Amino acid sequence: MKNWVKKSIAIVATATLMVPTTSAFAEAPQKTAKNQELVKLASNKERTLKNQKDWISKDTIIVKHSGLDNNVHKNIGSKVIRSIPSLGYDVIKLNKGTTLEKAVSYYAKQKGVRSVSPSYVYHSFNTGEDPKKKDTYHLNLLQIDKTLELAGNHEVKVAVIDGGVDFKHPDLKSQVLPPYNAAAPANTSYPDGHGTHVAGIIGAAKDNGIGGHGINPNAKILPIDVFNGGEGANDFVIAQGILYAIEQGADVINMSLGGYGENSLLKDAVQKAIDKGITIVAGAGNDSTDNYFFPASYEGVIGVGSTNDRNELSYYSNYGPSVDVVAPGEDIYSTFYDEKKGSSFKVDSGTSMASPVVAGIASLLKSKYPNLKPHEIEAILEMTAKDLGEKGYDLTFGHGLVDPVKALQFDLKNLPKQYSETKGERMKNAKVLKKNTLNTEKGEFKQPDEKKWYKVDLEANEYAQLTLKGENKYDYAFDLYFYPEGHNREVEPININDVRVGKQEGYLYKAVQKGTLLIGVKDYNGSYSTNGDSNYVFTVQTIKKLPFDSLDMEHMEKIQKFPFSTAGKNYTLLSEDHQGDQDYFTFTVTKPTTLKFDLSSIPGVTTASLELYLIEDLGKAKPIQASYGTDKGNGVSLVVDAIPDEKYVISVTNRNPVLSGVETKETISESIIPYTLTSEIITIPKDEDGLLLKSIPQDGSGNPEDVDLIMKNAIRFDIGQNQKAYFQTEDDEDYHLLTVKEDALYGFQFKKGMNQVLDSTIYEYDEKKNELIPVTSLTSTNNENDTMTVALKKGKTYVVKVANLGERSSDPYTLKTSKVAAIPEAYNRDNKEALQMIQPGISYKNHLIYHDDMDGYYYKHQGKDEVMSLQVSSVPFTNEELDKLPKELQKDLELSGFLYEDTNGNMVIDGKEGDTVIPFGQGENNLDTSFKAKKDHGYIILVEEALGQVSTQPYTLTLFDHKRVDEDADSKLVNGIPTKSTILTEKDNKWVATQYLNAGVPFGDKDYFEFNNDRKRDVFFSLQTEKALDGVIRIIDAKGKTVETLDLHGAGDAEVGTVQLDEGTYYIEVSESYGRASTQPYTLEVI
Repeated sequence: MKNWVKKSIAIVATATLMVPTTSAFAEAPQKTAKNQELVKLASNKERTLKNQKDWISKDTIIVKHSGLDNNVHKNIGSKVIRSIPSLGYDVIKLNKGTTLEKAVSYYAKQKGVRSVSPSYVYHSFNTGEDPKKKDTYHLNLLQIDKTLELAGNHEVKVAVIDGGVDFKHPDLKSQVLPPYNAAAPANTSYPDGHGTHVAGIIGAAKDNGIGGHGINPNAKILPIDVFNGGEGANDFVIAQGILYAIEQGADVINMSLGGYGENSLLKDAVQKAIDKGITIVAGAGNDSTDNYFFPASYEGVIGVGSTNDRNELSYYSNYGPSVDVVAPGEDIYSTFYDEKKGSSFKVDSGTSMASPVVAGIASLLKSKYPNLKPHEIEAILEMTAKDLGEKGYDLTFGHGLVDPVKALQFDLKNLPKQYSETKGERMKNAKVLKKNTLNTEKGEFKQPDEKKWYKVDLEANEYAQLTLKGENKYDYAFDLYFYPEGHNREVEPININDVRVGKQEGYLYKAVQKGTLLIGVKDYNGSYSTNGDSNYVFTVQTIKKLPFDSLDMEHMEKIQKFPFSTAGKNYTLLSEDHQGDQDYFTFTVTKPTTLKFDLSSIPGVTTASLELYLIEDLGKAKPIQASYGTDKGNGVSLVVDAIPDEKYVISVTNRNPVLSGVETKETISESIIPYTLTSEIITIPKDEDGLLLKSIPQDGSGNPEDVDLIMKNAIRFDIGQNQKAYFQTEDDEDYHLLTVKEDALYGFQFKKGMNQVLDSTIYEYDEKKNELIPVTSLTSTNNENDTMTVALKKGKTYVVKVANLGERSSDPYTLKTSKVAAIPEAYNRDNKEALQMIQPGISYKNHLIYHDDMDGYYYKHQGKDEVMSLQVSSVPFTNEELDKLPKELQKDLELSGFLYEDTNGNMVIDGKEGDTVIPFGQGENNLDTSFKAKKDHGYIILVEEALGQVSTQPYTLTLFDHKRVDEDADSKLVNGIPTKSTILTEKDNKWVATQYLNAGVPFGDKDYFEFNNDRKRDVFFSLQTEKALDGVIRIIDAKGKTVETLDLHGAGDAEVGTVQLDEGTYYIEVSESYGRASTQPYTLEVI
């Protein structure tokens, strides 16, 4: 431990605590078909529990109905707060004290009710010639100037359903239509940075001497505020925003918002807009996952992933079936609304930024071809996209990077034939399936949005069991339409799309009356393949009487010997009341035995689970072990360490107590497809390290005897050697030991087995203290394919602890290691151990690589008391450096700093000096602070990486004094004119000045420059300051009146603008928005 850190470590640890935030959203449950939609939340359970934002309203529900009795709401004490008759929904506010569970159950039983769901909350997601066009790389990358030459002249209206748009922004005001607040229609729109940024990407004005410009600077922007200044937007508000866009004749809708889980109200609103010919574009989400994200995953919506300036998928971008195309979304410069200064500009990242790029291109297509339908625009964008990643469509980039030039050059004659059938035609042309036998149908999708139709007649109370399986990279689904005998209209349709790409769909349908079941098999995203890659196998079997088995608590099957299998016995998870089945099997062992039970997957059954009981506790207590299914159609496994003289009961069930709450209430999924339960005796290899220790404390402390045991018995391995090991017991922890041969960055990756939730920490062994010091968690990522990168030191010994937080597992896990990169040559160890002396005006460059790196600097102030400024900034990677770095090392360095006053000059933080700490920055790329330096006092500066991640990005630290002469210190404004000003220097046909904004000036320093304009003309002004400052330019005429103030751009972004000036003398005032002093000279240019 470094001496100068000893006394301050507690303060530093406290100052660096951060709470990350995420966003996730869930699907509302549906009553239709025994609430078949409710089970969709199961696979999102873990993610939504971790979510730190409110994603479900606690007192509002959504009811779809065909008409309700007048007393329905009164009887439960609720009231309708909003009605959406065009979609058939009511939004209902619950009485205080009424739980969601009670309300959902109550309304689901009312006559006329079609579906009931909670209201879900959605979030936006982030991360003359136009003078800032050079900062908008996406315009050059996509050749937007050439694209605009190909565009048409038809006016296009793009609705931005988002936070409010700053309609007074000078780069937007000419493009923005009257805004609408869907959350509070009586109020005006609440200006928002996110909505303004999105609107500017689509349609910021061109050639107006301000900012950059949008993808389609001729588009009219229709702002629809669904957030009303808040962080979340309810589903019903977004739906009403969509309906308003329809009313106003929007051509394109952009939604840079969303969440996980389907919502029927929002889905219906989206479909209505598409049916009206509106193209909808939405961001695919920023959680680096392939989970379905809505509204991007709704049928007919163009889902957009994010790429960077090198056409790589952004590290945060979602991928998978939600993504149709990708577009630049990383570091996009656009208009912004700053709550402190108002209209401004900003660089931001996210699929929120990629989506409006695609929406803008869609609007350009509409400007040229106003009659294009949504599916045609999507087809053009997909067919002309630049292929990235795997050849053809893939689950990372979708169809590829949008190419607007090729899209606008596309010959409409080459549009693929669009599948189209009327309701009458699809019934007439549907293939008739045979009754009481297994129908197996194979098919291919070779047209966009193609559907294959099948039909079967059903008697009242007859069942149809359906399954669907297709190619791994396509997302197949099927729709069910039931036509009662003698009726031409179907009952409420059922949409089945419950499993992930490559999995098998399943559903057991019951006809409540005689009629015809029409089944439409489709690709959920409308994807297709002309060469036959998109193919499926679909099965249907009708049955009048469900094949119940005889197993129950009174009739258990005794397992006579192992191995054991129920294959051929036709055991099913079916019950008379459709409330879940539970089958029981008993067994005993004559000696300690480890058994593995496997329950096969059952298409369409979400909650298939295994539970283990002692027979005397059956029906009285919770199971002693359980393995609960969460993803529909997946099998489960259970490993049991059985002992003699005990009688065990293993239960197979589709009742799952884990899935409780409003989103899963009354939800049971069933199937006539028999399950198979197998069991066998397994022998897990001998414990590799022979240690059965419980977890050592995270701080590395503990009994020295335990550390000795670990160091003696840990499994030795070398980098590059795959470590395969087992958990011998439920509480087993494994310890692996390595000594690295060189200073380097190493990658650690786990391949886990069934039922495993791995928890791993790497420790550094302190030989002197005989302690294990934690370095980092190796399993702090949601994606098991991620490689965790750690910097390790030559000659040091490290211990990797691995534990299983999941269920008992008989599978091995594998730890893979590799050298990822060398430590940068410029890495300086010196000020890791001792304070580095620094002087003002000199920049010191270093890296923060290792987990315990904390750089220390020392400044001794010799002169009189004065204000000093301190800047710490990460140094951005160059494109050449990025090309050489693996993706896991391309993260920006996030910094935190601490400044202490060393009153006694001993270069150690002692006594009350710890109380003098000034923390500056908390996980930022650029830190700056200032302090008053006292004569003969010393100052200790500590810098560390803030987020616990490895970055090879260097940083610079610079201390500045302010010993400069104020060039116009005596200047005053008399009648608005400065009494003293600096003459601008003419250089290369422009007038230039370079000065400082001085410290210690009340209300902030202001500099004045005299400028003589020789004729009436447009004059361009530019003020470039250091990153931390937000410069302001004010132009004053010879009479002391303000001609123009330029204050659009934020900190570090050059303030620019063009002003028309008559011939004469003018004064230019330079200041900083918040009165801050400069540490580096600014440059003022007048052209």
